[in-house]
Amino acid sequence: MEQPIYDDLRLYITPDRFYIEPQGVENEFIIIERLNGAITLHKSDSKEQIPLHGYDTKNICGVLGMIRLISGMYLVVVTHRIFVGLIDDKPIWQMAGFDLISLAPTLTHLSEEQKEQNSIYLSMVRQVLDTPFFYFSYSYDLTNTMQRTSAAPKGVEMESIMHRSDKRFVWNIGLVEQMAGALELARYTLPIIHGFVSINNVAINDRVVSWILVSRRSVEHAGTRLFCRGINSEGQVANYVETEQILITDEDKVSFVQTRGSIPLFWQQMPNLKYKPRPQLLTGGDHLIACSRHFDDQCRRYGAQVLINLIDHKGAEDVLEKAFDAAISTLANKKLTYVSFDFHQECKKMRYDRLSNLIWRIAKDQDNFGVYHASHSGLLYSVQRGVFRTNCIDCLDRTNVVQSMIARRSLEQTLQKLGILRPGEQCIDPASHFETIFKAVWADNADLISLQYSGTGALKTDFTRTGKRTFRGMMRDGLNSLTRYVKNNFNDGFRQDSIELFLGAYRVRDGEGLTFPSPLKNTDVSVDWRKGAILASVLFEIAMLFVVLLSPAEYDIVTGGLLLAWSVMIGFTGRYIVQHRDDFVDWPKLVPKKKK
Repeated sequence: MEQPIYDDLRLYITPDRFYIEPQGVENEFIIIERLNGAITLHKSDSKEQIPLHGYDTKNICGVLGMIRLISGMYLVVVTHRIFVGLIDDKPIWQMAGFDLISLAPTLTHLSEEQKEQNSIYLSMVRQVLDTPFFYFSYSYDLTNTMQRTSAAPKGVEMESIMHRSDKRFVWNIGLVEQMAGALELARYTLPIIHGFVSINNVAINDRVVSWILVSRRSVEHAGTRLFCRGINSEGQVANYVETEQILITDEDKVSFVQTRGSIPLFWQQMPNLKYKPRPQLLTGGDHLIACSRHFDDQCRRYGAQVLINLIDHKGAEDVLEKAFDAAISTLANKKLTYVSFDFHQECKKMRYDRLSNLIWRIAKDQDNFGVYHASHSGLLYSVQRGVFRTNCIDCLDRTNVVQSMIARRSLEQTLQKLGILRPGEQCIDPASHFETIFKAVWADNADLISLQYSGTGALKTDFTRTGKRTFRGMMRDGLNSLTRYVKNNFNDGFRQDSIELFLGAYRVRDGEGLTFPSPLKNTDVSVDWRKGAILASVLFEIAMLFVVLLSPAEYDIVTGGLLLAWSVMIGFTGRYIVQHRDDFVDWPKLVPKKKK
């Protein structure tokens, strides 16, 4: 029998213990010892009793796990949720509130410096959990595709969702180690995914169907846009996302899966205050071994792969395109097909209609891959035999445009096969309400994945939303590009640290900040002081330039001299910043990342 996760829970907080009791389940609860974080499960034969009066109580929606910070362990819980919809008649929720509850009753055992560092770590955990959006279900495994779920060995369905989940997409995997030991205990632990979920009940030719899009971001080699690029030695790539398009009717359920991920070579594009740092292939690592490891794993999981590379064939990106092409040719893996499409060159002058050339080139592969198709009673009609793995530099903007077009073609083929499109119809009616929903959902998918990775919404979503490139969309892209520049250079070090801490790549140890220094203090105070002073100076100089420029009723030689003087000062200050650009970038501290 399937083991759903307990949904509504009640948390009792006493000076010595936490008690967590599932609502509607009699004589069962867990106890967390505040002294050491030990967790025990208690049932009807236990002598322990929940103290019902005189202590703090809190209603919670689920337990994400625990994390150690400088003050000790913290329990991380979900406090609020938003209903998203049903997949296979099972409710899906978006996390809308959380809480971090310290097992340590007070912070009196910490020094003032440790208290400050503990506060920084707390803000890091909150920063990750505040990043939109996390999703979960108590009874549906959001980490697995329908095809993986159906192919699971017999008996797996008897386990909890946490046990049978695909750990690549469990974003609280670093928090659950002390919560998921026993089968019964795992029912108290709620796996969450990070990405995008949209569930829409729509009418197509008077047939009501459920059309769903689920994007799952991987926890492997996870990080921010410029600090996390390429591949690691384990064959895991940055910004890896699995996107599943699902169509459910009264009789059938159909799933189509695509993936995206960074170019699987060792390369970097570290922030350096330039608008677009030049990508660099790294030496010292075996590109072919890591690349082969990546695709061996991908082919084992998904079958054949069509690798759609959308980066430029000229300029800074060209070195990566040639290296990727050469690597796939050298691997000579018959399951891999390399398709290179210079998106910017092919679609220049707003000629986005030329993307149809790419779709035509891969149409035969798409027909061969097929989809996962089964009945609600369990009758299997077909399985998906391969995936399209799409990438550009960021695997965000160009990638999402192409993925949406591939998904549209798959969906139209499915609607034809199920008889939902009328005889003679080859595509979704461009004037239909569903067409509007389809475009909006894929554009929202682009924005959310981009926001999570780069800090801003995606570029080129005007084409995804409307089917054409617009001047307003180009202006929006310019603003997003500028915002990306600021965040990637001046904020992403902290954000990278937050992800490393949350996922468990960095673990706080007992005594940090007391018996050994915290990496949060790995900062040259003189550099920080100089950086602050220089930034304050340039802002003051720019402000004064505008004061001189806007304040006089008429311009004379004195005004001209002041304008020249402030301009020269801005020039000298700017030159200093350029010469010491690395000092002004916000670098990660927990798992340092510097230019190699």
